[in-house]
Amino acid sequence: MKAILTATARQAGEFVMRHFGRLREEQVEEKTGKKDLVTFVDRETEKMIFGRLNDEFPDHGLVGEESGRVQEGAGASFVVDPIDGTVNYAHGIPHFGISIARQEAGEITHGLIYLPYFDEMYYAEKGIGASVNGEKLHVSENRDLSRSIVATGFACIRGGLKPDGVPIFGKLIYKVLDLRRLGAATVDLAYVSRGIFEGFYEMGLSPWDTAAGKLLVEEAGGMVTGFSGVDDPIYGGRVLATNGYVHEEVRNLIEEALES
Repeated sequence: MKAILTATARQAGEFVMRHFGRLREEQVEEKTGKKDLVTFVDRETEKMIFGRLNDEFPDHGLVGEESGRVQEGAGASFVVDPIDGTVNYAHGIPHFGISIARQEAGEITHGLIYLPYFDEMYYAEKGIGASVNGEKLHVSENRDLSRSIVATGFACIRGGLKPDGVPIFGKLIYKVLDLRRLGAATVDLAYVSRGIFEGFYEMGLSPWDTAAGKLLVEEAGGMVTGFSGVDDPIYGGRVLATNGYVHEEVRNLIEEALES
């Protein structure tokens, strides 16, 4: 499984990088609005990944950001985001990722996030552990929120959700070392698994944004939950991923901000 998934991601990454920084204005389209972009590279990359996965695992279902559910499976499915961080990608910003997760019986069994610009291959298997380019991953051991870097994003703004994440940002900024907004949940989750960030939270995300990253963080020793009444961080649209040590403190601050 690992060899096939990593080879698939590298092939897709080569195609993505071939067009990075070279897109013309007419090759970037709006999906649901001005903040929600898609390019022909997103669509072609998803087709490429689906084709390879279907060849190797014809009994698996296929779900992707651009195509939705294109194939039912016998029990297991792949959940794919061909380019998470399309706004970054379309504007020449290097923080974007390819995400592939395998789900079976309601659990993520395999998760991969590939950051093509940096050539970083993050990979996890349930119960086995997580690695980046073959080196074992472990979350940060920092227990002090005031020395923590927490990442977020604003998919909630793009989706027009209320309440949105602005009150959370305003509350947390005074409690942490700093907040970061890189523009790609896959990158944020990979960085939590690597110990670069102590935490990441966001509202309004989809399963392809979070499925692989959730397993990465958990297999690296971290914790991933929902918040404010949401139990399922993958399908519930509210995700909080941390090193575990600052989890409850951050969750309490988030929930206080949303209730105020």
